[in-house]
Amino acid sequence: MKVTHKKYIKNFIALLMISLLVIVTSCGNNTDDNKRMITTSSGLQYKILKEGSGGVVQKGQEIHIHETTKYINGSLVFSSRNLPNPIKILVGGNQVIKGLDEGVLGMKVGEVRKLIVPPELSKRMGNITFPHPDSTLVYEVELIDIVQKNKFVAENKVFIDTVASTINWRGFYALKTGDHFGTIKLKEGEFYTENNRIIGGEFYIDMNSIVNTDGKYNEMLVDHLKNSDFFEVHVYPISKLKIIGIEYITSSKVNITANLTIKGIKQPVNFIAEIENKNNQTILKSKFSINRTRWDINHASGRFHIHLTDQMISDDIEFDVVLYSETGKSSC
Repeated sequence: MKVTHKKYIKNFIALLMISLLVIVTSCGNNTDDNKRMITTSSGLQYKILKEGSGGVVQKGQEIHIHETTKYINGSLVFSSRNLPNPIKILVGGNQVIKGLDEGVLGMKVGEVRKLIVPPELSKRMGNITFPHPDSTLVYEVELIDIVQKNKFVAENKVFIDTVASTINWRGFYALKTGDHFGTIKLKEGEFYTENNRIIGGEFYIDMNSIVNTDGKYNEMLVDHLKNSDFFEVHVYPISKLKIIGIEYITSSKVNITANLTIKGIKQPVNFIAEIENKNNQTILKSKFSINRTRWDINHASGRFHIHLTDQMISDDIEFDVVLYSETGKSSC
């Protein structure tokens, strides 16, 4: 009888340990899952579940999607999978809630994304609210097709004055105990306009033009930034930023969604900018930062080299950008 009782206790403890292990593993997976999510300045979170191909979704395009919407507890709100055809929406056309409108920007055909939409984005672009405005929504969206390709004609392009425009950069040691700063030049660029508003743009950065202006270790630092530890400029001499979506917060303040390509790696970025038209020129100003490790620039990063301690370099690179259109060629 005593043996049976001991055996029962032993089995109970083993079962309890297995249960705890499952819970801990599950929590760990959820934490990792959340870390992989990208958060935009609006509060939208997203990640790519399946890569697509071809061109990317831009504001003003008609697209076909399948979507499954759930509450954060997993209960189903809506699924287009039960419909005979995918849903057709006009991106930026006040046809879907703000979070979905933003979340499809930059998608490629065949791509599947997970979106976590906070309550403040669970409404349309106007004042029409979602039936449950206080709920966080979880979307799984698949891009089936881009119906309208949105090709920009020459009349819609405003070229950038690369001499007047400036790009300032700043990098830090870990914990921001010291820094280096300098400039880099724009090789060429253009705004895309519609109805006297900027709706897109492409900008090419000359990576060979990196300059250090703080006076510390100038030539040695620039050589290091250009080699394979950082930007590998001899292989990737050009970086590119392509605006794929602009949300006008006010007539002069915008929320920009873009793809930034560095070292051949394209990653989405999101930042706030100010736009003004002055002396018949369009001027765009923005200050933002990027995490360099997203572009496989891992040298002396604390995430990958924890043993370096005082030699660690911050993952963040800050940019202060001012872009001028060519004189006499404003967006208005």
